[in-house]
Amino acid sequence: MKDITPILRSLGLLDSEIKTYLAALEKGPQTVIDLSNQTKLSRQATYVAIEGLTERGLMSSALRGKKRFFAAEHPDKLLVYAKRHETDMQERVKDLERSLPELELQIGGERPIVKVFEGKEGIRAFMADMNLSKAKEFLEMTDLDAMRATLSSQDLKPLRDETVRLGGHVKGIYGGKLGPAAVSAERYVLPPDKSGFKTNLAIYQDKMVIVSFEGKIHTIMIEHAAIAKTLRILFELAFICLPTMKDEKK
Repeated sequence: MKDITPILRSLGLLDSEIKTYLAALEKGPQTVIDLSNQTKLSRQATYVAIEGLTERGLMSSALRGKKRFFAAEHPDKLLVYAKRHETDMQERVKDLERSLPELELQIGGERPIVKVFEGKEGIRAFMADMNLSKAKEFLEMTDLDAMRATLSSQDLKPLRDETVRLGGHVKGIYGGKLGPAAVSAERYVLPPDKSGFKTNLAIYQDKMVIVSFEGKIHTIMIEHAAIAKTLRILFELAFICLPTMKDEKK
C-alpha cells in the first residue's frame, strides 16, 4: 500500500494526528489507551490528536457502557476535508496577495532611502547634501538650457565653489549649449535632437538625484549603493558612445 503520510502532511495534519487516524482506520473503534499503545504516543498526545481530527471531521466517538471509543471517519470524509482545505488555501493565498504591500513596508535590512522635494528648496537641499558629502567625483546628465532657465549663476555658485575647494571633478553629458566650465570637468555634448529633456541627473557616492525643470520643480534623492552602481555603468557606456562630443577642462 502506498504511504499516504506525505499527502496527509500536505493537508496540514500533524504526525501524531496521522498515526492516530491511520491506526483507528485500520483497527476500527478503539479507546484512547488502545490507540496510545498502537501508535506509541503518550495518552496526552493521543487526546490532542483525537481533538484535532475531530475538529476536522475526520474522527468521531461513541460511548459503549462506561468506555468511550474513537473511530476514524470513512476516507470519503478525508477527501471532503482535502477539498475544503484546498479552498481555504486559495482564500489564504488571495489574502496574502492583498497583504503583500503592507508586508513589503516591513522588510528589514538595507532599503533605498528616498526623499522628495518641491521647488527651489529641493535643489538647495540637493546641493547642500553634495557639499556635506565631501564627494570629489560627480557624474551628471543635464539639460543646460532648462537649468539656466530655472537657476541663476548665483544659485549654483555655492556648489561650484565647494567643488573647486575640494578638488572635485565632474564628468557629464549635456544637452544644450555649453558655457565655460566653472570646475574641473570632462563634458560630452549630446546632438541637438537628443536635447530638451528638461532634467538633471546626478550621481555621487551612493546617491542618485533627479531634478525636473519642467513645470513645478521636483527633486528626488535616492540613496542605494546598487542603484548608484548600475547608473554609473550606464554613464560609462554612454561616454564610450560619445567620444567625438568631448569637451574637457582640467
